[in-house]
Amino acid sequence: MAMRIVMEETEFRQLSPAAQKEILAVLTGVPVTLRSSGMRKAKVPLHWRRPVDITPDQAVRLVHGLSDDHKRRLALFARRDGRVRMKEILALTGDSDLRATSDFQKAMTRRLRRLIDDPDKKAQLIAWDFDATRWDDARTTIVDGVYYVSEATARALRTVLDPKSPSRPARPARSH
Repeated sequence: MAMRIVMEETEFRQLSPAAQKEILAVLTGVPVTLRSSGMRKAKVPLHWRRPVDITPDQAVRLVHGLSDDHKRRLALFARRDGRVRMKEILALTGDSDLRATSDFQKAMTRRLRRLIDDPDKKAQLIAWDFDATRWDDARTTIVDGVYYVSEATARALRTVLDPKSPSRPARPARSH
């Protein structure tokens, strides 16, 4: 008498990755390596406070479904070789509160982490250049500063958001 096990895909996905792997290996007779939800393994280690490089394909996925304001902000990074002043970002959408730029940075980081494998939650798309921070006279409030993405990310965003723009040569790396 043969035993029959029926499992829906949703039930299978609720199993631990190790259990999924073991079941697939038994059924196929071949050891299987699983990838979590189509995420790509990072090719280089992720670092705190260093923006991640994304590819043009990832840029397409990142931009898909974004609001027009978010797309305009990302296009600003693409046009400016990845470095944009906080005041420029605020002026673009008419915001006056610097929390708007911080919220945008957080939203893009969350979106990025859905595209790449980042179990330690280190990845970020947009970083803050601490050396470029400008304070008020009392040094209590940030008046301006620079947000930046990696040069590779700026190029990838340019291909998606400004495809008519000629590809610019890479600039010498800046120390951050």
